[in-house]
Amino acid sequence: MENFIFNIPTKAFFGKGQLDNLAAGIKEFGGSRVLLAYGGGSIKSNGIYQAVLEQFSKAGIFHVELSGIKPNPPIEDVYEGIRIYKENNLNFIVAVGGGSALDAAKAIAAGAKYDGDVFDLISGKVAVTNAAPLATVLTMAGTGSEMDMGGVITVGEEHKKYAILHPLLNPKFSILDPEYTYTVPTHHTMAGCSDILSHLMEQYLRPDEDAEVSDRMNEGVMKVVFDNAPKLLQNPQDYNARANIMWASSMALAGFQFMSGKKFGAFPVHAMGHELSSLNDMTHGITLALITPAWIRYTLKVAPQYTPMFARFARNVFGVTETDDTKAALMGIEQLEGFYQAIGMPSRMGDAGVEESQLEYLAEKATEFGDIGTMSPINKAEALEIYTMAW
Repeated sequence: MENFIFNIPTKAFFGKGQLDNLAAGIKEFGGSRVLLAYGGGSIKSNGIYQAVLEQFSKAGIFHVELSGIKPNPPIEDVYEGIRIYKENNLNFIVAVGGGSALDAAKAIAAGAKYDGDVFDLISGKVAVTNAAPLATVLTMAGTGSEMDMGGVITVGEEHKKYAILHPLLNPKFSILDPEYTYTVPTHHTMAGCSDILSHLMEQYLRPDEDAEVSDRMNEGVMKVVFDNAPKLLQNPQDYNARANIMWASSMALAGFQFMSGKKFGAFPVHAMGHELSSLNDMTHGITLALITPAWIRYTLKVAPQYTPMFARFARNVFGVTETDDTKAALMGIEQLEGFYQAIGMPSRMGDAGVEESQLEYLAEKATEFGDIGTMSPINKAEALEIYTMAW
Protein backbone atom coordinates (compact mmCIF):
# COMPACT_ATOMS: atom_id res chain seq x y z
CA MET A 1 0.00 0.00 0.00
CA GLU A 2 1.01 3.58 -0.65
CA ASN A 3 1.34 6.01 2.27
CA PHE A 4 -1.66 8.26 2.79
CA ILE A 5 -3.29 10.78 5.14
CA PHE A 6 -6.97 10.18 5.83
CA ASN A 7 -8.98 13.21 6.91
CA ILE A 8 -12.60 14.08 6.18
CA PRO A 9 -13.16 17.64 7.43
CA THR A 10 -16.82 17.75 6.32
CA LYS A 11 -19.50 17.01 8.90
CA ALA A 12 -22.51 15.17 7.44
CA PHE A 13 -26.00 15.73 8.82
CA PHE A 14 -27.75 12.73 7.27
CA GLY A 15 -31.46 11.90 7.29
CA LYS A 16 -34.92 13.37 7.57
CA GLY A 17 -35.25 16.86 9.03
CA GLN A 18 -31.53 17.57 9.17
CA LEU A 19 -32.03 21.02 7.66
CA ASP A 20 -32.84 22.09 11.22
CA ASN A 21 -29.06 22.12 11.78
CA LEU A 22 -28.36 24.62 9.01
CA ALA A 23 -28.39 27.91 10.94
CA ALA A 24 -26.49 26.55 13.94
CA GLY A 25 -23.90 25.06 11.61
CA ILE A 26 -23.38 28.38 9.84
CA LYS A 27 -22.93 30.21 13.13
CA GLU A 28 -20.50 27.59 14.39
CA PHE A 29 -18.12 28.74 11.66
CA GLY A 30 -18.70 32.45 12.21
CA GLY A 31 -21.24 32.91 9.47
CA SER A 32 -23.82 35.67 9.68
CA ARG A 33 -23.95 37.08 6.14
CA VAL A 34 -24.56 34.33 3.62
CA LEU A 35 -24.41 33.91 -0.12
CA LEU A 36 -27.24 31.49 -0.99
CA ALA A 37 -26.30 29.81 -4.28
CA TYR A 38 -28.64 27.56 -6.24
CA GLY A 39 -29.63 26.55 -9.75
CA GLY A 40 -33.09 26.51 -11.29
CA GLY A 41 -36.44 26.96 -9.63
CA SER A 42 -36.95 23.41 -8.40
CA ILE A 43 -35.92 24.22 -4.84
CA LYS A 44 -38.76 26.77 -4.74
CA SER A 45 -41.40 24.38 -6.04
CA ASN A 46 -40.45 21.55 -3.68
CA GLY A 47 -40.31 23.67 -0.53
CA ILE A 48 -36.58 23.51 0.19
CA TYR A 49 -36.00 27.18 -0.60
CA GLN A 50 -38.64 28.35 1.88
CA ALA A 51 -37.31 26.01 4.55
CA VAL A 52 -33.81 27.45 4.14
CA LEU A 53 -35.13 31.02 4.40
CA GLU A 54 -37.01 30.11 7.57
CA GLN A 55 -33.75 28.87 9.07
CA PHE A 56 -32.06 32.15 8.16
CA SER A 57 -34.93 34.23 9.53
CA LYS A 58 -35.11 32.46 12.88
CA ALA A 59 -31.36 32.84 13.41
CA GLY A 60 -31.13 36.44 12.18
CA ILE A 61 -28.85 35.48 9.28
CA PHE A 62 -28.60 37.99 6.44
CA HIS A 63 -28.43 36.54 2.94
CA VAL A 64 -28.04 37.51 -0.70
CA GLU A 65 -28.92 35.11 -3.51
CA LEU A 66 -27.11 33.83 -6.57
CA SER A 67 -29.78 31.98 -8.51
CA GLY A 68 -29.83 30.27 -11.87
CA ILE A 69 -26.47 28.47 -11.71
CA LYS A 70 -26.36 26.50 -14.94
CA PRO A 71 -25.60 22.80 -15.43
CA ASN A 72 -21.90 22.21 -16.09
CA PRO A 73 -21.42 25.55 -14.32
CA PRO A 74 -19.76 28.20 -16.51
CA ILE A 75 -17.10 30.50 -15.10
CA GLU A 76 -19.45 33.44 -15.71
CA ASP A 77 -21.69 32.16 -12.89
CA VAL A 78 -18.61 31.95 -10.67
CA TYR A 79 -17.65 35.54 -11.49
CA GLU A 80 -21.15 36.71 -10.57
CA GLY A 81 -21.08 34.85 -7.26
CA ILE A 82 -17.70 36.36 -6.36
CA ARG A 83 -18.99 39.84 -7.19
CA ILE A 84 -22.05 39.39 -4.99
CA TYR A 85 -19.97 37.95 -2.15
CA LYS A 86 -17.46 40.80 -2.12
CA GLU A 87 -19.87 43.68 -2.74
CA ASN A 88 -22.14 42.61 0.12
CA ASN A 89 -19.34 41.84 2.59
CA LEU A 90 -20.52 38.26 3.05
CA ASN A 91 -18.75 35.70 5.21
CA PHE A 92 -20.30 32.30 4.38
CA ILE A 93 -21.67 30.38 1.37
CA VAL A 94 -24.58 27.93 1.32
CA ALA A 95 -25.04 25.96 -1.90
CA VAL A 96 -28.40 24.25 -2.39
CA GLY A 97 -28.78 21.78 -5.23
CA GLY A 98 -26.85 19.12 -7.10
CA GLY A 99 -23.30 19.00 -8.36
CA SER A 100 -23.46 22.13 -10.50
CA ALA A 101 -24.49 24.45 -7.68
CA LEU A 102 -22.00 22.84 -5.30
CA ASP A 103 -19.10 22.97 -7.76
CA ALA A 104 -19.78 26.62 -8.58
CA ALA A 105 -19.91 27.44 -4.86
CA LYS A 106 -16.46 25.93 -4.32
CA ALA A 107 -14.93 28.05 -7.08
CA ILE A 108 -16.72 31.09 -5.66
CA ALA A 109 -15.33 30.28 -2.22
CA ALA A 110 -11.79 30.27 -3.62
CA GLY A 111 -12.28 33.39 -5.72
CA ALA A 112 -13.92 35.31 -2.87
CA LYS A 113 -10.58 35.30 -1.03
CA TYR A 114 -8.40 36.02 -4.05
CA ASP A 115 -7.62 39.47 -5.45
CA GLY A 116 -6.98 38.35 -9.05
CA ASP A 117 -9.00 36.53 -11.68
CA VAL A 118 -10.46 33.30 -10.30
CA PHE A 119 -9.40 31.59 -13.53
CA ASP A 120 -5.86 31.72 -12.14
CA LEU A 121 -7.03 29.32 -9.44
CA ILE A 122 -9.25 27.19 -11.65
CA SER A 123 -6.51 26.70 -14.24
CA GLY A 124 -3.88 25.93 -11.62
CA LYS A 125 -1.76 28.93 -12.52
CA VAL A 126 -2.00 30.08 -8.90
CA ALA A 127 -2.51 27.82 -5.90
CA VAL A 128 -5.51 28.24 -3.61
CA THR A 129 -4.32 29.65 -0.28
CA ASN A 130 -7.59 30.82 1.26
CA ALA A 131 -11.30 30.22 0.78
CA ALA A 132 -14.61 31.36 2.19
CA PRO A 133 -16.34 28.78 4.39
CA LEU A 134 -19.22 26.95 2.74
CA ALA A 135 -21.91 24.40 3.43
CA THR A 136 -24.16 22.40 1.12
CA VAL A 137 -27.76 21.24 1.10
CA LEU A 138 -27.84 18.34 -1.35
CA THR A 139 -30.85 17.80 -3.60
CA MET A 140 -29.40 15.30 -6.11
CA ALA A 141 -27.04 12.39 -5.51
CA GLY A 142 -24.23 11.68 -7.94
CA THR A 143 -21.23 13.96 -8.04
CA GLY A 144 -20.06 13.52 -4.44
CA SER A 145 -19.26 17.23 -4.25
CA GLU A 146 -20.99 17.42 -0.88
CA MET A 147 -18.09 15.58 0.78
CA ASP A 148 -15.03 16.33 -1.32
CA MET A 149 -12.60 19.14 -2.03
CA GLY A 150 -13.14 19.63 -5.75
CA GLY A 151 -15.36 21.14 -8.37
CA VAL A 152 -15.49 21.25 -12.16
CA ILE A 153 -16.00 24.56 -13.97
CA THR A 154 -16.65 25.15 -17.68
CA VAL A 155 -14.58 27.86 -19.36
CA GLY A 156 -14.61 29.53 -22.78
CA GLU A 157 -16.39 29.09 -26.09
CA GLU A 158 -15.09 25.54 -26.38
CA HIS A 159 -16.63 24.76 -22.99
CA LYS A 160 -13.36 23.38 -21.62
CA LYS A 161 -13.75 21.80 -18.20
CA TYR A 162 -11.26 22.56 -15.43
CA ALA A 163 -11.10 20.91 -12.02
CA ILE A 164 -10.34 23.09 -9.01
CA LEU A 165 -9.07 21.02 -6.08
CA HIS A 166 -7.95 22.03 -2.60
CA PRO A 167 -8.68 20.86 0.96
CA LEU A 168 -9.88 24.38 1.83
CA LEU A 169 -12.82 23.78 -0.52
CA ASN A 170 -14.25 20.91 1.51
CA PRO A 171 -17.66 21.99 2.81
CA LYS A 172 -17.66 22.68 6.53
CA PHE A 173 -20.82 20.61 6.72
CA SER A 174 -23.43 19.11 4.40
CA ILE A 175 -27.14 18.54 4.89
CA LEU A 176 -28.05 15.18 3.36
CA ASP A 177 -31.79 14.55 3.50
CA PRO A 178 -32.80 11.78 1.08
CA GLU A 179 -36.34 13.17 0.91
CA TYR A 180 -34.93 16.19 -0.92
CA THR A 181 -34.13 13.93 -3.88
CA TYR A 182 -37.70 12.60 -4.29
CA THR A 183 -38.57 15.07 -7.05
CA VAL A 184 -35.41 14.58 -9.14
CA PRO A 185 -36.51 13.31 -12.59
CA THR A 186 -35.83 9.61 -13.13
CA HIS A 187 -33.37 10.21 -15.97
CA HIS A 188 -31.23 12.51 -13.84
CA THR A 189 -31.44 10.14 -10.87
CA MET A 190 -30.10 7.31 -13.01
CA ALA A 191 -27.38 9.51 -14.50
CA GLY A 192 -26.36 10.26 -10.92
CA CYS A 193 -26.11 6.53 -10.22
CA SER A 194 -23.83 6.20 -13.23
CA ASP A 195 -21.68 9.04 -11.88
CA ILE A 196 -21.40 7.34 -8.48
CA LEU A 197 -20.28 4.09 -10.08
CA SER A 198 -17.61 5.89 -12.08
CA HIS A 199 -16.18 7.50 -8.95
CA LEU A 200 -15.97 4.08 -7.32
CA MET A 201 -14.45 2.42 -10.38
CA GLU A 202 -11.98 5.30 -10.65
CA GLN A 203 -10.31 4.12 -7.48
CA TYR A 204 -11.02 0.41 -7.81
CA LEU A 205 -9.78 -0.17 -11.36
CA ARG A 206 -6.13 0.58 -10.72
CA PRO A 207 -3.11 -1.71 -10.95
CA ASP A 208 -2.38 -1.57 -7.19
CA GLU A 209 -3.71 -4.74 -5.57
CA ASP A 210 -2.45 -4.29 -2.02
CA ALA A 211 -5.07 -1.78 -0.80
CA GLU A 212 -7.52 -4.51 0.10
CA VAL A 213 -9.59 -2.46 2.56
CA SER A 214 -10.33 0.18 -0.05
CA ASP A 215 -11.09 -2.40 -2.74
CA ARG A 216 -13.48 -4.42 -0.61
CA MET A 217 -15.27 -1.23 0.51
CA ASN A 218 -15.60 -0.06 -3.08
CA GLU A 219 -17.02 -3.42 -4.14
CA GLY A 220 -19.63 -3.16 -1.41
CA VAL A 221 -20.69 0.37 -2.31
CA MET A 222 -20.88 -0.54 -6.01
CA LYS A 223 -23.24 -3.39 -5.11
CA VAL A 224 -25.40 -0.91 -3.20
CA VAL A 225 -25.79 1.18 -6.36
CA PHE A 226 -26.54 -1.85 -8.53
CA ASP A 227 -29.15 -3.05 -6.01
CA ASN A 228 -30.89 0.26 -5.29
CA ALA A 229 -31.01 2.05 -8.65
CA PRO A 230 -33.65 -0.38 -10.01
CA LYS A 231 -35.71 0.16 -6.86
CA LEU A 232 -35.90 3.86 -7.65
CA LEU A 233 -37.11 3.08 -11.14
CA GLN A 234 -40.01 1.21 -9.54
CA ASN A 235 -40.66 3.75 -6.78
CA PRO A 236 -38.94 7.15 -6.89
CA GLN A 237 -40.07 7.80 -3.30
CA ASP A 238 -38.51 4.69 -1.79
CA TYR A 239 -36.80 6.37 1.15
CA ASN A 240 -34.33 3.61 1.92
CA ALA A 241 -33.24 3.33 -1.72
CA ARG A 242 -32.83 7.11 -1.91
CA ALA A 243 -30.88 7.09 1.34
CA ASN A 244 -28.52 4.35 0.22
CA ILE A 245 -27.88 6.01 -3.15
CA MET A 246 -27.24 9.36 -1.47
CA TRP A 247 -24.78 7.90 1.03
CA ALA A 248 -23.09 5.90 -1.72
CA SER A 249 -22.57 9.17 -3.60
CA SER A 250 -21.01 10.78 -0.55
CA MET A 251 -18.80 7.82 0.32
CA ALA A 252 -17.53 7.50 -3.24
CA LEU A 253 -15.65 10.79 -2.88
CA ALA A 254 -15.23 11.11 0.88
CA GLY A 255 -11.52 10.40 0.86
CA PHE A 256 -11.05 7.00 -0.76
CA GLN A 257 -10.20 8.57 -4.12
CA PHE A 258 -7.11 10.36 -2.91
CA MET A 259 -6.13 8.70 0.36
CA SER A 260 -6.72 4.99 0.10
CA GLY A 261 -3.26 3.50 -0.26
CA LYS A 262 -3.27 3.46 -4.06
CA LYS A 263 -1.32 5.58 -6.51
CA PHE A 264 -3.35 8.55 -7.67
CA GLY A 265 -3.87 9.27 -11.34
CA ALA A 266 -6.61 10.92 -13.35
CA PHE A 267 -9.24 8.43 -14.53
CA PRO A 268 -9.29 8.69 -18.34
CA VAL A 269 -13.04 8.09 -18.57
CA HIS A 270 -13.68 11.37 -16.73
CA ALA A 271 -11.45 13.36 -19.07
CA MET A 272 -13.09 11.82 -22.13
CA GLY A 273 -16.55 12.27 -20.65
CA HIS A 274 -15.96 15.93 -19.88
CA GLU A 275 -15.16 16.62 -23.53
CA LEU A 276 -18.27 14.77 -24.62
CA SER A 277 -20.49 16.77 -22.28
CA SER A 278 -18.77 20.03 -23.25
CA LEU A 279 -19.39 19.54 -26.95
CA ASN A 280 -22.90 18.13 -26.70
CA ASP A 281 -24.14 19.64 -23.41
CA MET A 282 -24.61 16.10 -22.13
CA THR A 283 -25.07 15.10 -18.49
CA HIS A 284 -21.76 13.82 -17.13
CA GLY A 285 -23.20 10.56 -15.81
CA ILE A 286 -24.50 9.69 -19.28
CA THR A 287 -21.09 10.24 -20.86
CA LEU A 288 -19.51 7.92 -18.30
CA ALA A 289 -22.00 5.16 -19.09
CA LEU A 290 -21.22 5.52 -22.78
CA ILE A 291 -17.44 5.45 -22.49
CA THR A 292 -16.64 3.13 -19.56
CA PRO A 293 -17.37 -0.24 -21.24
CA ALA A 294 -15.37 0.80 -24.32
CA TRP A 295 -12.44 1.89 -22.17
CA ILE A 296 -12.42 -1.46 -20.33
CA ARG A 297 -12.48 -3.38 -23.63
CA TYR A 298 -9.66 -1.23 -24.98
CA THR A 299 -7.56 -1.75 -21.83
CA LEU A 300 -8.06 -5.51 -21.98
CA LYS A 301 -6.75 -5.43 -25.55
CA VAL A 302 -3.66 -3.25 -25.07
CA ALA A 303 -2.78 -4.13 -21.46
CA PRO A 304 -3.80 -7.79 -20.97
CA GLN A 305 -1.70 -7.98 -17.80
CA TYR A 306 -4.60 -6.25 -16.04
CA THR A 307 -7.14 -8.88 -17.10
CA PRO A 308 -7.18 -10.49 -13.61
CA MET A 309 -8.20 -7.16 -12.09
CA PHE A 310 -11.18 -6.81 -14.43
CA ALA A 311 -12.05 -10.45 -13.79
CA ARG A 312 -12.03 -9.76 -10.05
CA PHE A 313 -14.41 -6.85 -10.66
CA ALA A 314 -16.77 -9.18 -12.54
CA ARG A 315 -16.66 -11.88 -9.89
CA ASN A 316 -16.77 -9.81 -6.71
CA VAL A 317 -19.26 -7.19 -7.87
CA PHE A 318 -21.49 -9.03 -10.35
CA GLY A 319 -21.13 -12.56 -9.02
CA VAL A 320 -19.66 -13.96 -12.25
CA THR A 321 -18.51 -17.54 -11.64
CA GLU A 322 -16.44 -18.07 -14.80
CA THR A 323 -12.95 -19.29 -13.87
CA ASP A 324 -11.17 -18.10 -17.03
CA ASP A 325 -10.05 -14.52 -16.38
CA THR A 326 -10.53 -13.24 -19.93
CA LYS A 327 -14.01 -14.69 -20.23
CA ALA A 328 -14.92 -13.42 -16.76
CA ALA A 329 -13.71 -9.91 -17.57
CA LEU A 330 -15.78 -9.81 -20.76
CA MET A 331 -18.82 -11.09 -18.87
CA GLY A 332 -18.31 -8.26 -16.37
CA ILE A 333 -18.43 -5.73 -19.19
CA GLU A 334 -21.66 -7.27 -20.44
CA GLN A 335 -23.14 -7.07 -16.95
CA LEU A 336 -22.14 -3.42 -16.67
CA GLU A 337 -23.63 -2.59 -20.07
CA GLY A 338 -26.80 -4.42 -19.12
CA PHE A 339 -27.10 -2.35 -15.96
CA TYR A 340 -26.66 0.92 -17.85
CA GLN A 341 -29.32 -0.12 -20.34
CA ALA A 342 -31.69 -1.21 -17.57
CA ILE A 343 -31.55 2.23 -15.95
CA GLY A 344 -32.13 4.05 -19.22
CA MET A 345 -28.64 5.14 -20.19
CA PRO A 346 -28.02 5.23 -23.98
CA SER A 347 -26.01 2.27 -25.27
CA ARG A 348 -24.05 4.03 -28.00
CA MET A 349 -22.77 7.56 -28.49
CA GLY A 350 -24.51 7.67 -31.85
CA ASP A 351 -27.82 6.92 -30.13
CA ALA A 352 -27.16 9.86 -27.80
CA GLY A 353 -26.84 12.30 -30.70
CA VAL A 354 -23.06 12.34 -31.12
CA GLU A 355 -21.97 12.71 -34.75
CA GLU A 356 -19.23 10.40 -36.00
CA SER A 357 -17.51 13.46 -37.47
CA GLN A 358 -17.03 14.79 -33.92
CA LEU A 359 -14.94 11.89 -32.67
CA GLU A 360 -11.52 13.11 -33.83
CA TYR A 361 -12.15 16.53 -32.30
CA LEU A 362 -13.17 14.90 -29.02
CA ALA A 363 -9.99 12.80 -28.99
CA GLU A 364 -7.85 15.85 -29.66
CA LYS A 365 -9.43 17.88 -26.85
CA ALA A 366 -9.31 15.01 -24.34
CA THR A 367 -5.56 14.67 -24.81
CA GLU A 368 -4.55 18.27 -25.54
CA PHE A 369 -2.56 18.52 -22.30
CA GLY A 370 -0.84 15.16 -22.81
CA ASP A 371 -1.55 11.46 -22.49
CA ILE A 372 -4.28 10.33 -20.12
CA GLY A 373 -4.77 6.99 -18.43
CA THR A 374 -4.00 5.08 -15.25
CA MET A 375 -2.99 1.69 -16.66
CA SER A 376 -1.92 2.42 -20.21
CA PRO A 377 -1.12 5.86 -21.68
CA ILE A 378 -3.85 7.11 -23.99
CA ASN A 379 -2.85 9.59 -26.70
CA LYS A 380 -5.07 11.18 -29.34
CA ALA A 381 -5.08 8.14 -31.62
CA GLU A 382 -5.91 5.80 -28.76
CA ALA A 383 -8.61 8.11 -27.42
CA LEU A 384 -10.12 8.17 -30.91
CA GLU A 385 -10.15 4.36 -30.89
CA ILE A 386 -12.04 4.31 -27.59
CA TYR A 387 -14.55 6.92 -28.76
CA THR A 388 -15.05 4.92 -31.96
CA MET A 389 -15.64 1.74 -29.97
CA ALA A 390 -18.26 3.60 -27.93
CA TRP A 391 -19.90 5.19 -30.96
